[in-house]
Amino acid sequence: MLSAPMQHTRDLKGIVQVDGDDYEWEVRRQPQRTTGNEWQGIGIALRLKDAQREAIVMFPMTMRANGIPNFERQRINVESIRNAVASAMAAGWDPTSRGKVVVFDVDAAGN
Repeated sequence: MLSAPMQHTRDLKGIVQVDGDDYEWEVRRQPQRTTGNEWQGIGIALRLKDAQREAIVMFPMTMRANGIPNFERQRINVESIRNAVASAMAAGWDPTSRGKVVVFDVDAAGN
């Protein structure tokens, strides 16, 4: 059985479908250096279409094989965003409720 190829995009926003619902995503923060030699990866905002409450998922910094951070414009793995939506909801995010933006750290696969 052949598996579907990974879907990547260089778009800064889009829509993914999770459990029959459409979620809008948007890159909110590009990778950046923090204190010392630490790096923060890309931050992506998630929101159920036509809802108000957002979640921001923080992905780890993408590193090159030689250990140097990759500063090129990131290719977004759409499947990782789907996984991040499911992970955020499993961690307690209710996209239909009102309230402050919640932030979740995920791994490169969005888990």
